[in-house]
Amino acid sequence: MANLTLYASIEDTSTIESILFESMANYVIQQDGESMIILKKGLFKKKQICTIHIKERIEDEDPNQFTGGFVGYLAAELIGETELKEKILFQAVHVNTMISFQVEEAEVEDFWPNLIAATEKIGGLLFLPSGYILDSTGTELVDPDGKIVADDVQVIVAEKETKVAEESIARRRATQAVLSANKIPYIDHLPLLPDSKSVHLKSAEEIARRVSAMLIITQFVREIIVDEKPENIKASRRIAEVFLNRYGVKMNLTPAEEAFLQQEEYTKQQLVDKMWLFEAAWTMLWSVNLVDLLPEPTNICDVEAVLNLLTSYTNIGEMLVDVELRPADEILDHMDENYSYHWACVEARVNGETAPALLDEGVVLERQRAFNWLTQLQNEAWDEVTISS
Repeated sequence: MANLTLYASIEDTSTIESILFESMANYVIQQDGESMIILKKGLFKKKQICTIHIKERIEDEDPNQFTGGFVGYLAAELIGETELKEKILFQAVHVNTMISFQVEEAEVEDFWPNLIAATEKIGGLLFLPSGYILDSTGTELVDPDGKIVADDVQVIVAEKETKVAEESIARRRATQAVLSANKIPYIDHLPLLPDSKSVHLKSAEEIARRVSAMLIITQFVREIIVDEKPENIKASRRIAEVFLNRYGVKMNLTPAEEAFLQQEEYTKQQLVDKMWLFEAAWTMLWSVNLVDLLPEPTNICDVEAVLNLLTSYTNIGEMLVDVELRPADEILDHMDENYSYHWACVEARVNGETAPALLDEGVVLERQRAFNWLTQLQNEAWDEVTISS
């Protein structure tokens, strides 16, 4: 069985089935639940030669997750001219429909003209079992080693997807201008962030409650780092619980934070990891206008200023009076820069080099954790936020 997949960006997905029926009129097509069965007419009976599955991306689903890693594969493996790489990745990032064709090996050659007749009308990238990537006309674009072999790439993206892309591309270009000015290396094919209209930010209250709980936990850690004696841990835990109750955010602790708070002893690494959360907290405070600036991530934040801000309020209600979520485009602008900073830091570390432009990878990492959570790109709970490293 040969598995071929068309990664497409379609304006009206309701037309797909009629296109398939029209393109394969010389075959018998039957509906089988959510699949389409293609039957070849024989002298005495029909033979099943292909099964077609259609999958549509749900709103806000990450393109790489939807495509089963296809976008990430392209971002990492494509070799060729920058302009061509951008076009292919642009097409892949805006895929909203996957059509998989499971064809009997012996029937591929006969079935091929019908398949291409359908894909030409739909558009997109056709991935073959051999590893080749074709355009929808059957022309080779990429070989199995990731090398772009075409002279040009036709991009076919639904208008509704293109509108989103225009803002995201403009944002990436602005980020790259900042990177160039600071002599920070970058790659052209990092996946684009969503635009300001499609991103779903956490509310100002959600952010304020999350950051308050985090800061109380990190202050608890700060106190026991000074003296890790059991009696000091117990005393610090009681103080933390008083603040959690007074602030009214005990219910906002995550399961991992609740378990952490009740531990009898801690490793040095556990304490260090929690202390770094001050950087994520600073980003969250900036996102709701409780701090004015999000400076370049070259130094750790002002820990004393963060703690003083927390203690300047008696409870979460007082803080909520002052919080105001920044505009989505402002948050995405800073997130996109940090996204590229993170790539540059990881690349430098992997190559045994110092991070460029005095970037602090720890600061960059925690900011990315905060951005990933508050923009809900993967819809992950705080304890499950993922960051590639």
